[in-house]
Amino acid sequence: MNCAASENAFTPVDAKPRSWIASLSLDLQLRNAVTRVISSRHTGPLRVQRPFYPEAEDCCHVYLLHPPGGMAIGDELTVSASVGESASALVTTPSAGKVYGTKGATGAQRQNIHIDIAENGCLEWLPQETIIFNSANAQLKTRVNLHKDANYFGWEIVRLGRAASGEIFKEGYCQQSLEIFCDGKPVLIERNRVNASSEMQTQMWGLQNKNTFATLVATCVPGRELLDQLCETLDAFDPEAGDCWGLSQKKNVLIARYLGNDVALCRKGFELIWQQVRPSLNGKNAVPPRIWKT
Repeated sequence: MNCAASENAFTPVDAKPRSWIASLSLDLQLRNAVTRVISSRHTGPLRVQRPFYPEAEDCCHVYLLHPPGGMAIGDELTVSASVGESASALVTTPSAGKVYGTKGATGAQRQNIHIDIAENGCLEWLPQETIIFNSANAQLKTRVNLHKDANYFGWEIVRLGRAASGEIFKEGYCQQSLEIFCDGKPVLIERNRVNASSEMQTQMWGLQNKNTFATLVATCVPGRELLDQLCETLDAFDPEAGDCWGLSQKKNVLIARYLGNDVALCRKGFELIWQQVRPSLNGKNAVPPRIWKT
């Protein structure tokens, strides 16, 4: 994997690019009433720290580490997580993920997430945001397989361009796929593609020239009263900013969305939702990962 940190890599576009293929396979199982990382197999620069147990209950907190900090053209990351029967785990990252750009390149950067949760298991997938640099070609795929009475809480936060440095996402694309299945039957399937400078990015029916969009999914039913309270709180965060929040309940799946220009505000809102609905998800109060405070 090329760890170039600038927008434009030095490799000529017509040359065969170097690429790093990295993968990580996690197996989390309940052992003596505590969820343990039974195995962690990796190739390339992708691994986990030792598990943490900041909660009084059995939940295992795991931090995914990717030392290069981002993906260059041609790179591919694959993470597979298997959660055993009645096991409970929370996975997060210590920093934002980055998808670097190479002007004029036609290759892509690929991230594949495969999650399998056994009966009565629970996984909370809470990574920090992914920043798509200008001229990057990002392909982000997440597939979640649930078994009987299994639960999942996950979010995906995408930032187009680097607003702090004045960079606008005007070349490249970001393609996303989110699939959730329960016992082989589709629960939620979403696919979208944002081509830079396209109508999808600029029009009112699309991203409205906002640079941050995010989706949160939870297999729980927190109740109408709580959803109404959350809507009121989220809308009151910064009413002048023009950010858009949405909450909807589709049978036993809660879906929350954000569209705006403030990653920190998005994170704040998603963490609030997580804290409020977690008891409905797995009967536990929210305990934020320690890494979020550093």
